Amino acid sequence: MPQSPDNIETLLLEMRCRVLSLAADLDRLQRQGLKDHPRLSALRQAIGVLQRDSTNRAAEVQMLFSDITPPPKRNS
Repeated sequence: MPQSPDNIETLLLEMRCRVLSLAADLDRLQRQGLKDHPRLSALRQAIGVLQRDSTNRAAEVQMLFSDITPPPKRNS
């Protein structure tokens, strides 16, 4: 079902708010000297995923933040 122009404007305003909030958080962390933290690296990768023309961005971003290491083997 197509979105009405009013719905799109509301959605874009909400998205803009989230992007501005993320930008402010990144600025805050950088001022605190946390620019090379491994989790920030994953966040930067996720921002790169958002820039792609893909229909699977949410799954790609989720995988960046997921621990895919196998669980430890149990000793029997």
